[in-house]
Formats: sequence, structure tokens, C-alpha cells
Amino acid sequence: MIPLGLNEMTVPRLSIIASFGTILMLLVAGIWIALAANTFLSQFEDAFAAIDEKEIQVDGRWTWEATLLFGGGEDACDSRNGDWNWPNSLSEQDELFWFPGELQCSWLHQGAGDYAHLAIHNVDEENSLPLSIEVSSELVTSEEGFVEVEAGDAIVIPLRLESDVEELFFTVDVSHAVLPTASVGLDVEIEQDTIQRDRHARSEHLEVHYVVWDVDTGEKLDEGDLGAYAGEDPRCDTPIPWVCYIEGFGWGLVGLDVNDFDPQFDSGTTHDIYLPPDLAYGGQDGHQLQNSWLHFELTLTRLAPV
Repeated sequence: MIPLGLNEMTVPRLSIIASFGTILMLLVAGIWIALAANTFLSQFEDAFAAIDEKEIQVDGRWTWEATLLFGGGEDACDSRNGDWNWPNSLSEQDELFWFPGELQCSWLHQGAGDYAHLAIHNVDEENSLPLSIEVSSELVTSEEGFVEVEAGDAIVIPLRLESDVEELFFTVDVSHAVLPTASVGLDVEIEQDTIQRDRHARSEHLEVHYVVWDVDTGEKLDEGDLGAYAGEDPRCDTPIPWVCYIEGFGWGLVGLDVNDFDPQFDSGTTHDIYLPPDLAYGGQDGHQLQNSWLHFELTLTRLAPV
């Protein structure tokens, strides 16, 4: 038996002790949360402060640029802001960049599902670039939202038209993943071709007729027929021996158009592709076309067996 007087005293004491304990735990928890929040904010700020704008600039420009390869010559692309003129010779430029500044390009499409080719170039020979890609229109999609472009390299990403449109204007913003304010823009104006087709090549084997010229001199370099893969040929990364063409050639086949009901491909279309050295023979030391810009005319002839 517990004396009544002792029982009455114990309950208030326990309540007081419990209250003090609760207050102490709340204080400890509050301090822990404050420290954790401060650590997180410091790390967050450090992540963004880790990139110095000067480290990703050359002569006041960001170290990457963007253009369209499809119809990417002077007739299809021009200065985005009207602040530079087309170079007299692309291959003889003193600059590291393909072009003197940002571009605006046109795209003549063949119907819903058609493709254009977004090329991104990293001029920094020492550092890779983490970049995000954002398209301003929901009617055009990019196959990649985030890319890593190796030092001194260039990549190609297809842009896909999701719906038939007569005209459309959109912008592709290519921004640094860590410093979003560092951004390069590409304006694109889409127009509908007079003839629409219902099939657009992507990730498949084709046979094409090609003609290639030197962009600057206009000299015809070669002509012939080839079987190739529309996009990046997966067999190039396997140990099985296979002839892999220059990187831009396969990407230039993406979006070649034909009607499904035309097995002989009498209605197959032609792409005019302008390849900078980075997507042509620039990586092959000693090649006679190592520094040349190439103009390919690629005409679809038929599907090729796998």
C-alpha cells in the first residue's frame, strides 16, 4: 500500500520531470534541425558557387554553341540577333567556335513525326559540360533533356515534330546544368513543305545515294550509294567488326521521309546536311579533310536489311 500523501506528491513531480524532458528534447531537436538546414543551405550555395562564369567563357561567350545540321547552311541559318555576318570561309576562322554567335535557323518539315538535328559543340578542350536542353514549344520534343558534352567534342540530338503545323516558331535553350543563367539560345522557324509524308526514318537501316562537297570551295569530293544506319549505329560500340561512317553522316539520315504505301520509295526525300569538322573528319589526324566543312546531299533509296 502506498500512503495517500506520497501518491499525491509523486504524480505532480513526474509531470514536472516529464515536462522538462519534453522541453529539453524539443530544444535539442530544434538545434539539430537548424544545424542540418544551415549545412544544406551551405552545400546548396557551394554547389552553385562552384562554377565561376569566367571558367565557362571564351571572349565573353559561353563555351558551347547550338545549331541545326539539317539545312544548316547560310541559306537556312543566320545571326540570331543580327550582330554578326556569315564567315567567308567556315574552315579558316580563327575562332574556336563554329559560328561567330548564336543562330536562328529554318526547318522545312514533311509532317508530324519529322525530325531535325540539334548539334551542340563544346569548345573547351579541357573540361566537359553538363548541359540541360529546353524547348519552348510542346509541339517539338528533344530526345534528351540533359547531356554531358566531352571536352572539345560535339553531339547531335534529334528534335521531333509532334504535330502537323503550317508554321511554328520556337526556341531551344541550352543551359549549364549548374548555372542555369548561363544559356545559349537557338531560334527555329518551322514551315510546312508542299508535300507531306507519313514515315520518317529513325533508328533503322537505310540505303541512300550521297553527294558530298567542300562547303567553302564548292568542290565536289565524292558521290555514291551506301547502306547506313539512321542515327548512332549500335554496332559501332560492339566488338563485331563493322564499317562506321563519320558521326554526322548517320545523324543526317534521321528524318528522311517516305510514304508507307510506296515500297520502291519513289517519294523518298533528300537532306542537305552541313557538317563541321567535329562531326566529320576532324578527329582523324592527318586526314586531308580534317579541317573541312562538308555539305552532304543524302537521298533515301530504300530500306536495307538488318
